[in-house]
Amino acid sequence: MTARRFLRAVWRRLTDREGWRTAGNVEYMTAQSWLRLQGGGLALRFAIGGLALMMVPLCIGILFSEGRPTTPIAMVVFVAASSGSAVLGVWWLRLRNPRAKDAIRFVAAADLCLFVGCMAQYGIARISGTIHLGMLAMLTAFLLGWRILLLHCLLSLAALITTTVATIVIDGIPLAALYPLLAPALAVVFALPMIVQFVVESGRRGIGVAVTDQHRDGLTGLYNRVGMQALVREKARRDHGAAVVAILDLDRFKHYNDTHGHLSGDQLLVDTGKALRDGLPETIVSRMGGDEFVVVALRPSRAAAEAVVAGLRALVAGDEPRRRAVAGSAGIVVLGPLRPGGLAPAVAEADRALYEAKADRSRRVVVYERETAVAPHEVAPHEVAPHDVAPQGEVPGESAR
Repeated sequence: MTARRFLRAVWRRLTDREGWRTAGNVEYMTAQSWLRLQGGGLALRFAIGGLALMMVPLCIGILFSEGRPTTPIAMVVFVAASSGSAVLGVWWLRLRNPRAKDAIRFVAAADLCLFVGCMAQYGIARISGTIHLGMLAMLTAFLLGWRILLLHCLLSLAALITTTVATIVIDGIPLAALYPLLAPALAVVFALPMIVQFVVESGRRGIGVAVTDQHRDGLTGLYNRVGMQALVREKARRDHGAAVVAILDLDRFKHYNDTHGHLSGDQLLVDTGKALRDGLPETIVSRMGGDEFVVVALRPSRAAAEAVVAGLRALVAGDEPRRRAVAGSAGIVVLGPLRPGGLAPAVAEADRALYEAKADRSRRVVVYERETAVAPHEVAPHEVAPHDVAPQGEVPGESAR
């Protein structure tokens, strides 16, 4: 790529209005999804909140240093900025599901508190305080992408220039005496974050591929066992009134593979996964291996959970057999809120229902109803009521399978 083409590409990205309008959204959602699948979402939440709260002891230390505010007004401004950092940290920790715009507000408010606090200090402490903007820059680079980082770095540069001018004019310290502090401050708040951002952006795609490979089935693109467990563990912490856990198994899949070939068998798995994903919105669909699929849906009410069951019935049992989207059988359990750790026994109960559906060819879908959640290691057959759906014909090609 020539220098001219490179500059044109940079200019296009800098003048992309749609990119600026949605700046930070995609990057934040991507980072959050990686961290949640890895179980680090809560850790990041405490890390960001702690970043703001840690400014409080630092500010207390400044009150006993030579750089402390020298006038009553400056002292009031400094204390207000310090208190603002504490309020910001508590606000972030109280957010149950922070969004990209919340992260942008956090960075903007933290920048303001830091700048105001630095301006209220005396002498070279004004400039040294701006170095803390570099910590926010690293956070911004990872969570919000290069556009928000660029704005943050430009504001940090303006803050550094303003504090330098204020130190020269108000305190009478010459620029030559400030240079040993200005050089590292400039590197930390502007140059280093921009360099780090290039590394983050170049590695973002590679990290995404690695996380996807770890949590996705390579053939169908659905979640695998690890990905499903991680996502259910994360979502089960949120409020919900009922859950549906289902296992689906394709009928005579091995025979279909032997008759039509493995490529056709793979395509059948892909088509089945797509049918489940498209036909059951806002559900977790995973392939557990072979021709077995697991569906988990967390819903606000029992009625909403029953709607998921109706959708599964339509996909598996269908009014017209030749239009059935899933050529197989299903075992379903409908229960109360699914608690973390309750997935395995719920899957075991759905597997029992699937066994009944496959053991009797007159049944294609078997549903167990429970009034309460399944507790870990709890399987009580007498507490469930099975319901079945009879097939109304054969699936196309099933006679050959």
